[in-house]
Amino acid sequence: MTPTIRFGRIAGIPVGASWSALLIALLIAWSLAGRLLPVQVPGLDPAAYWLGGAAGAGLFLGSLLAHELGHALVARRAGLRVRGITLWLLGGVAQLEDEPATPHDELRVAIVGPAVSMALAIGFGLAALALSAAGGPAAAVAITAWLAVGNTALALFNLLPAAPLDGGRVLRGLLWRRHGNRVRAAVTATRAGVWVGFGLVAYGLLGTFGGWGIGTLWTALIGWFLVTAARQERDQAVLRADLGGLRAGQVMTPAP
Repeated sequence: MTPTIRFGRIAGIPVGASWSALLIALLIAWSLAGRLLPVQVPGLDPAAYWLGGAAGAGLFLGSLLAHELGHALVARRAGLRVRGITLWLLGGVAQLEDEPATPHDELRVAIVGPAVSMALAIGFGLAALALSAAGGPAAAVAITAWLAVGNTALALFNLLPAAPLDGGRVLRGLLWRRHGNRVRAAVTATRAGVWVGFGLVAYGLLGTFGGWGIGTLWTALIGWFLVTAARQERDQAVLRADLGGLRAGQVMTPAP
């Protein structure tokens, strides 16, 4: 994924964003300014709500960046090359140029992202309690509490045992360590990703058109992304296994 907006480098790692990240920032700001803050903190000027919404959106995007930066830094310590970090519509991605060499490296790189998100959730939760106890601005309390909940949801969602989510990477690492077959582990994790993705699509559509549950079209969109990404990852894993170790001359015609 090529970023359309480049922010520079953090610890030598290029950081950027797709234009679609601006859309998710606007949606978060609109949700906070138009719905959450007016309900929890009534009586403020509309400008104050939008200022709080923009701050909340910026801090959440920063949380996504911290999540991916955790992956990238641990991957680099494991000897993997990191191309960069890109934020986009459905979150962020740390682009690695190499695959982990061992199940241990796979697990370390995968688990650190949710761990960072949970640490941020605890930090924001404590900040909300401290602001509330000190009589701080009610809007600041509401925003930090929302960020605590948002980072908790981010960590838990990413721990679903479905590739390409972090939980799918954990599943792949555990299976790889158990039976020693990396490709078999990858296929199992991506198969789980397809099933979880279809489950999210069904849940989202039922919630949207049937009035059942709390699923939305956004849930269905995320589910469809999981299905597509899991299938692509499965095909790449199988292809690498089939072609690994071959020279170009072995898979081309004698006179191309």
